[in-house]
Amino acid sequence: MSGKNKHHSTEKEEKKNKAEDHSGINVVIGDDQGTPPTNAKKEERAEEVKELSPVEKLKVKLEEKTRESSEYLDKWIRLQAEFENYKKRIQREKTDQMKFGNEMLLKALLPVLDNLERAIEHGKSAKEPAPLLSGVEITQRQFFNALEKFGVKPVPSVGEVFNPEKHEAVSQIENDHESNRVVSEVQKGYFFHERLLRPAKVIVSKGKSEAGEEKKAEA
Repeated sequence: MSGKNKHHSTEKEEKKNKAEDHSGINVVIGDDQGTPPTNAKKEERAEEVKELSPVEKLKVKLEEKTRESSEYLDKWIRLQAEFENYKKRIQREKTDQMKFGNEMLLKALLPVLDNLERAIEHGKSAKEPAPLLSGVEITQRQFFNALEKFGVKPVPSVGEVFNPEKHEAVSQIENDHESNRVVSEVQKGYFFHERLLRPAKVIVSKGKSEAGEEKKAEA
């Protein structure tokens, strides 16, 4: 082979090697750009997507503050309602205290009224002098009128159907009246406004049929 051909052959080999080297470089570059992203890169992109804009951040803060203000408003409404109930309860207790504050005193005075009534009954049966008996009756009437001004009034009893909420039965008696009726009054009962100050002690009627059944049961 001549020198000229050798030189030409050498140039071809050098060009071929350069082409191969350049091709290798291209392959490497292609691999860097074309390979799919790793997990780390995916997470970075997801974080970028999640990042809120300033307007969106303001919207989130506004929603939080709106929710907080609603909670505070609900608490305030509940506290206001509780306070109103408290004021009403205190006012009611104050009213009841003013209305029923004399209950114990009035209850303690009832035996005095009972004694005046007994004195009048005894005077009538013993035929006491009219002036003396009249004076006791006037005293009894004045005393009761004074109690009445404070809200004291007698409990209806004789002729009424027995009611355990205002009557206290001390005994039963057989008669022709309807069963469970108040026949007579042993001691007067009194109301203090709408409260029962003292129940009336009464004798209650018992039908003949009931009395017969009781006698059979005893036998």
